[in-house]
Amino acid sequence: MHPLDNPAWSALTTHQAQIALVEGMARRFPPEMAVHGALALPMPQAWQSMARLAREPVALFSSAPLAPPAGWTVTRHVELFEMVHDDTGAVLESQDLSLPIAELSEADLPEMSALYEATRPSRKLCQRILKLGSFVGVRAEGKLVAMAGLRMHLPGFREITKVATVPGFEGRGYATALVSALAKRIHERKECPFLTVHTGNLRAVEIYAQLGFRERIKLHSTSVMTGQ
Repeated sequence: MHPLDNPAWSALTTHQAQIALVEGMARRFPPEMAVHGALALPMPQAWQSMARLAREPVALFSSAPLAPPAGWTVTRHVELFEMVHDDTGAVLESQDLSLPIAELSEADLPEMSALYEATRPSRKLCQRILKLGSFVGVRAEGKLVAMAGLRMHLPGFREITKVATVPGFEGRGYATALVSALAKRIHERKECPFLTVHTGNLRAVEIYAQLGFRERIKLHSTSVMTGQ
């Protein structure tokens, strides 16, 4: 099994094990940092372990549609392409070097949350996500209009996440520049950048491919919770 087949489990049992919430055969990130979790194996004992961690929805990756046991509620399901940038010789030329890329901090969380919610209606940004990795952004007209950051970290791999641009500011290369900048940083640390993108977001898939990312596998992300 490749570590990216279930990146949440790989992260929560290695580089990010120190922050993992652990119950038997289940792991999850603290909900205020990230919604993701993982089962050691999709078997009853693991689901019983996860039940003690899933008072709030937890997103689980799988290669096929997930069928939770009785007593669970599916709150969200999406199909994702997992894309990796494993060609260390490739040059990420799409970054506009004249673009002022800002390092974001906790002081920027209100703007980051507003930006995220403007691009993902009905979803909320985890308020301690910066504990998992750095974020960068672009400001225009006095406001934060684009951002991207780092989240999961596992041996040899680092995830780029929350790539977003405020409606009305698309097509200016902001998100492309941010992803390019983060990918370069990851390669400089001798790690491989990866990300996930909704299978229906063909424009984003095309942009990532132009940056040198390739589709590795398709994943299902299923958010579940239990009141038990």
